[in-house]
Amino acid sequence: MNSTPEHTHPTPRLLAELAGLLRGAPGSAAPLANTLSVQAMGFATFGRTDALDLFARHPLALSATPHVLIAPDALAVLDVTPEGRHVGVFADLVDGVLARLWVAGPVADDAVAEPAVPVASDDFMTQHRAVCAGDVHDHPRLDAAAWPQVQAAAAEALQTVREPAAASSSQAFVVRAFSSGDAFAALYTLRVLSASVPRHAHRCWALAVCRIGADGALLHRRLAISEPWPVPAPVFF
Repeated sequence: MNSTPEHTHPTPRLLAELAGLLRGAPGSAAPLANTLSVQAMGFATFGRTDALDLFARHPLALSATPHVLIAPDALAVLDVTPEGRHVGVFADLVDGVLARLWVAGPVADDAVAEPAVPVASDDFMTQHRAVCAGDVHDHPRLDAAAWPQVQAAAAEALQTVREPAAASSSQAFVVRAFSSGDAFAALYTLRVLSASVPRHAHRCWALAVCRIGADGALLHRRLAISEPWPVPAPVFF
């Protein structure tokens, strides 16, 4: 994969430690917060011990040349597995310590969502059904000039999901975004309603890493989209 400019690379140690965590390596030296929160493989864990146990059961190996962007409080990694699948990893950093982690990649066979009571809902909460929900002001480390491309990447992610998404009712939500030089990374949660009938909906993660020109035009884009999250079993009374 193409390398990023030198100033966008994390220290080799940080990337090596992240790779160790994702493999669930025993005794990982990664600087992990005790309250580390992870959403990966269809699971949500809390605490460093549960995170290590999750990746020990479902290891994710990074290649020797992942595409990386870093900011003082965030890290984004986009990689390609030996099988040719794009995988994205986004982490919140606090003084160099991993505090929260998302993985846009495979979902484990044993991932099960907590049963839930089905209720009527409207994710849009408005009649203005924007494809990409979010506000540039919520992401202070993002260059404002990159926001149109953040939105464009969201639209492409929705078009790239495995099952065709209904244009009228599918939406991307910007969870995190930051710039590094002429590049940016954006983490999204996608709410996808199938275009086919009968309708069914699912959610997934998406990570975009893009490079833009001085005029804000897109120069290059990479996307990683997770498999659908497990759907909760309905509970009726």
